[in-house]
Amino acid sequence: MNGRALLVAITRICVAVAGLSSAAAVILAVRYQPTPRSVVIALLAVAFLSVPLVGAGIARSESRNPVGWIVLASGCFLPLATAAYLYARAAFQERADLPAASWAGWLDGWPWVPGVALVPVVGLLLFPNGRLPSRRWRPVLPVGIAVLAAISVSLLFGPTLLDFPDQANPTALPGTVGSIAGGLMTCVALIAPLSTAGAWSVHVRRRTTLIERESLALRLIEPAAWLIAASWWLTLVITLTTGDSVNALPAQALAVIVLAATAWVAIRRYRLFDTRLAISRVLIYGSLSVCVIAVYLAVAASVEAVASDVVSAPVAVVAAVLVALPLRDLLARGANRLVYGYRDDPYGALVRLGQRLEDAAVPEDVLPAVARTVRAVLRIPYVDIEIRGSRTTVGDPSGAPCETLSLVFAGETIGVLTAEQREPGVAFTAAERTLLKGVSQQVAAAGHAVSLTQDLLRSRERLVAATEEERRRLRRDLHDGLGPGLAGVVLGLQRARRHVDVDPANARKQLDELTVQTQQAIAEVRRLVYDLRPPALDELGLVGALTEQARTLGPITVLGPDLPMQLPAAVEVAAYRIALEAMTNTARHAAATEATVRVSLDGALNLEISDNGTGLPVAYRAGVGIRSMRERAAELGGHVSIEPGTTTGTLIRATIPLESS
Repeated sequence: MNGRALLVAITRICVAVAGLSSAAAVILAVRYQPTPRSVVIALLAVAFLSVPLVGAGIARSESRNPVGWIVLASGCFLPLATAAYLYARAAFQERADLPAASWAGWLDGWPWVPGVALVPVVGLLLFPNGRLPSRRWRPVLPVGIAVLAAISVSLLFGPTLLDFPDQANPTALPGTVGSIAGGLMTCVALIAPLSTAGAWSVHVRRRTTLIERESLALRLIEPAAWLIAASWWLTLVITLTTGDSVNALPAQALAVIVLAATAWVAIRRYRLFDTRLAISRVLIYGSLSVCVIAVYLAVAASVEAVASDVVSAPVAVVAAVLVALPLRDLLARGANRLVYGYRDDPYGALVRLGQRLEDAAVPEDVLPAVARTVRAVLRIPYVDIEIRGSRTTVGDPSGAPCETLSLVFAGETIGVLTAEQREPGVAFTAAERTLLKGVSQQVAAAGHAVSLTQDLLRSRERLVAATEEERRRLRRDLHDGLGPGLAGVVLGLQRARRHVDVDPANARKQLDELTVQTQQAIAEVRRLVYDLRPPALDELGLVGALTEQARTLGPITVLGPDLPMQLPAAVEVAAYRIALEAMTNTARHAAATEATVRVSLDGALNLEISDNGTGLPVAYRAGVGIRSMRERAAELGGHVSIEPGTTTGTLIRATIPLESS
């Protein structure tokens, strides 16, 4: 067995021992004269299973870091000591006929040291990287180890058992040596100040670390460290007041549980330890072991009550196996969902994304909701979405490499999605990249819808502004241009009338000048009329007007109905402007040898402009002309799509509904 396999085996055994001990504690607490204290102790043993899971994850990912092994030892030995205490209690206090009761009381004693004292005295000093905060802390560590060693010697070789002082210790040393060993138990009073020193070391490390991620994690964990220190001062008070150290166990256990819980949050949020894969596997096999062992013990105890030991063991084994087979896959899915998000369930990711989009009340909420969903479904630290100049960022970048995906809708690149890798040096898997690609397609569709909505709102604002501006322009042109010109014609006619009899030559000259001014006024009127509506539309119709423009732009063929089309004025003008913009772009940029404009009616006015030119550039972005085309169609409830041609060139389709117009 290589080192890695041995490491995995040790962590699994420790988690299994913790699960077995917790299940045994529950059964013992319920079976033998349950009291509030015994039930609370059993429930604490079950809740304490979070500690070995976190410890095993740290130990398997950073095997050289003693913090993981310290937390794992605490999580393994406290449930063991708890089960042993409840067993010995049933034998000594409830007078149950149980074998090896003295050894159970002995097992209740010394495991208590690694179970609840190792983390406060040593673990906090070394948390989180396995090293002391500075050289000044070097004397504290050997003092703490010496105190733990003295307490362990007292529990192993003292004359009586820890929680049953009227019972003899089966490994007690005789005579004076045993009495001295028992006296070492007074060192337990030093755990409170040592745990306070450990909490202070966490505080010092948080304030002096230069790594922002570690500082944030320690800020989260520091309250748990002070809670551990407070629990030991409370332990001294409870023990001195009641004379029974078992009463202080809930405070001690709860403090360590809080530390494990905050460490898990720090692992998830700030990547305090590189434990994601390890935690996933520990959650799967640790939970599976606990469930199987619990089923085995429950079935064995139940069958034994109505049958015998010979029958109960095989039945319990069969039941445990039957539970383990389907449970493993269920736990694997749950653990992977917790650690990796939805990477193995793309359908679930898309469903969740759809739910978030439904919950978005206004367009401004869509992209933030999408970014949060992408970050949540993949459990990644940072997501950035940029669509047509609108940018949304969720999370804080940690410096890890990022994956960048183009957001493409209808052949047009409308933005970019940037997703940071979960951990430095750990690239996305093929499944995660596939999920990212699928999600990016939905993000592109959602972003396109948001962009269209925002463009429509902006176009409406521009339409109102343009209408008012057009009125102002007409007023200015009529007042400053056409009005003075016509007034000048009137004055000139009056002068010519006065001179027509006395100076006919001068009168004719003035009439010639007035003729030029009148022609200029007519040209100005025609210009104003063309700006409002091209006269060719009234004279030739839409197809004829486009055909006339096509002759001036190049080899462009216009096809449409032979009979005149009765179209709403707004639709006709919008279609004319859209087609003219498309033909102009084809003539200027496409380098096409031929182009075709097709006009048709099918409940809506349909335009199709195709050419055999160079086509769309890679990852093109819409310019002013294309946006203008889309806005004109959107103002009338229509739409414009631009895509590569079937063989070469570009194909533009515009649809404008007639009924709404």
